[in-house]
Amino acid sequence: MQAAVAAAREGARFVIVGTLSGQLAVTGTGRTAPVALDSTQILLRKITIKGYSADDNPEAHEEWFGRLANWLRSDEIRVPHVVIDGLERATVALRDITQGRYVGMVVVKL
Repeated sequence: MQAAVAAAREGARFVIVGTLSGQLAVTGTGRTAPVALDSTQILLRKITIKGYSADDNPEAHEEWFGRLANWLRSDEIRVPHVVIDGLERATVALRDITQGRYVGMVVVKL
């Protein structure tokens, strides 16, 4: 986020969709992702920052998952993922995620 603000043009708009760094932090509740931002640059460049959560638009969930399923089946998009077999391996998978072993989505198959 710091690099994005530093490189932003005047009138830039940011939408914050996820805060995985906060959720995977070693300390804290997972509900914060602190970052130091240069508020002077945000002001001078007239940057807009808005948060978005899927909870903001619950009626879109069914449509989104339907479209995503169709895109995946047709190979229009590919989502990098790995499947981990067995709930007993979930804690190891989480550790590996936090250490950067995987790229994309990690699914634990029950």
